[in-house]
Amino acid sequence: MILIFEMTWRARAHVPGNAATIDTIARAFPEQEIRVFAEAEHLSGLRALLGGGAKKIAFFPAADPAYLQGKTHIVSARRFAREFATLRQALAGAPAGENLFLFLLSATSTAIFAVALLVRRARRIKGVHIGLHGNLNEITGWRSRNPLVRAFDLRAALAAPLGKKLRFLVLEEAIRRELARILPRAGARADVLSLPVNLGEVASAPPPFAPPWRFGLIGQATRDKGIEVFLEIARRMKARFGERVEFYVIGMIRHDADQAPFAVLAHPPDHGGLSRADFTARLAAMHYILMPLAPSYYALSASGAVIDAVTWRKPMIGFRLPILADLFARFGDLGRLVDSTDAMADAVADLVETPDQAGYAAWQAALSEARASRDPAALAAGYAALVAEKFPDFG
Repeated sequence: MILIFEMTWRARAHVPGNAATIDTIARAFPEQEIRVFAEAEHLSGLRALLGGGAKKIAFFPAADPAYLQGKTHIVSARRFAREFATLRQALAGAPAGENLFLFLLSATSTAIFAVALLVRRARRIKGVHIGLHGNLNEITGWRSRNPLVRAFDLRAALAAPLGKKLRFLVLEEAIRRELARILPRAGARADVLSLPVNLGEVASAPPPFAPPWRFGLIGQATRDKGIEVFLEIARRMKARFGERVEFYVIGMIRHDADQAPFAVLAHPPDHGGLSRADFTARLAAMHYILMPLAPSYYALSASGAVIDAVTWRKPMIGFRLPILADLFARFGDLGRLVDSTDAMADAVADLVETPDQAGYAAWQAALSEARASRDPAALAAGYAALVAEKFPDFG
């Protein structure tokens, strides 16, 4: 039996990526019963995307992680107690005598210590994969001077002697390399499962290859996503090309954000949650996606925006970060990689001034190949082999 947990995020946060990962696990182990534990609204979103029937997936509500939501860097005894209780209750409900494999879709430092404690007490747990996402950046940031807090923060958790049954899982090989550079011990126990695509969403026809040329930024309008660079380029291009170009933020902005810089956009920015239907409709209408991602953050974090662009076959104009450079090296040009804001602006201007439909089609063909490699069905065999190698007692 496989027990899957989302104890960090609630509601719609990370639902598409989590659903695709669960789908991959289910395809990798079709003979295994799978139980998924998450907050009720998050479970509802997962169930809607997965269905669950033929894959033997069952859904169980878990404690709501609203407390300290989004504040994964805070070491909290209260959160540890909730995570430990969620894990323990799931184990108690599993049939006696079943070998168990645990998969944490995401994890705070306290969740890592909680599952490590339970593994020592429950011999039937044969392996644990612990997913690490954007919060992995905590290992390079500020650390508390309080020795008790430092003993239980993420850097301490990744360096702790957790035993052979626990391994970390990151979403890109480039992230594993960077983790190994910073914390060799953690890198040595880290595996890679690429973030899968959700092919069930792709149905809309591509936009006509004609002006107005639409450029999008996917996700929340944050500095790490490159919103300042995106808006600067939008201002330059609108001044130069007028109605021949349009710029969109396919996501949301904070309620307290200054509205004035967003006036250059073709669509008013969204405040609060954007429904998945609206999100995909806007994404389908784009010609290109800009990726001015901050290297300080995305050296240790995968990008859901990259996966969305690959899924919908939208050529990317992005900064030359390892997570993008690796994709381009493997599949060929998926758009253009640049090294500065000015170079990104020049690339956008070139695409507007000299549109090349044959070149665009070649980029989309390469994106189709990249998308096929991230299909849960394609990833499943590799993940099954990985588990068999790293956790030979499970089966």
